[in-house]
Amino acid sequence: MFTKDFEVRYAELGYNSALPVWTLQNYMQEAAAEDAKTLSVGWEDLYQNGVGWVLVKIQIKLLKEITDIQKVTVKTWHVSSDKIKSRRDFIILDSKGEKAAKAVSWWVIIDLHTRKITRTPENLITKPGVLNMPAMDELPETKPHISDKQPLKQNEIVSRLEDIDVNGHVNNTHFTGWAIEGIPREIRNSKRLSDILINYKIEVKDDEKIIVKTYDFENNAFWHFLIRESDGKEIASAYSRWEADKV
Repeated sequence: MFTKDFEVRYAELGYNSALPVWTLQNYMQEAAAEDAKTLSVGWEDLYQNGVGWVLVKIQIKLLKEITDIQKVTVKTWHVSSDKIKSRRDFIILDSKGEKAAKAVSWWVIIDLHTRKITRTPENLITKPGVLNMPAMDELPETKPHISDKQPLKQNEIVSRLEDIDVNGHVNNTHFTGWAIEGIPREIRNSKRLSDILINYKIEVKDDEKIIVKTYDFENNAFWHFLIRESDGKEIASAYSRWEADKV
């Protein structure tokens, strides 16, 4: 298990003095990259072979809000890999050592030239001593029937050059922020995000218009669909659930 500490900065806090979930994702991504390097499958190792890691799914459960300036500890480990995908889990602790969040993520490796999925390195599939200890159970893969419904809210986002990461596409953390933009203000102001699940389907480059449609799914839960305007393709979908009261 790999452990990394982060010091929360003032600029990272949100309007309510709480750390946004996409900043936690940045912390998780940084810790994952460093751990992957110790396994000889880090960005530098893969890039020299013309390939790179891409996140295809992440599920995060937020147990409490992280507020104000404090130390945050991220624990992460490689759970398993098959020929195509790899699972990596996370636990996030606050400065008191209490669990603030946990997450499950799935990754694939793509050819950076053809942009197609390629095989997982053999040394990762067969690596001994894998910590097969899931951080949490995954939510079932379900989607609402929305063909006859109007979205609760619809936003337009234009991807920017500053959103692009080392793999040449919009970094996964921005999708989270785009989805949450669709949550009604009264929900965001009175409730706390407790769960978010994101499926990434198509990579996005800079200067692309994305339509974000948010649907009311059930009590305090929502589905978000991110659609590229140029071809109408769904680039990602997200499910978010909000606690009735902030803690």
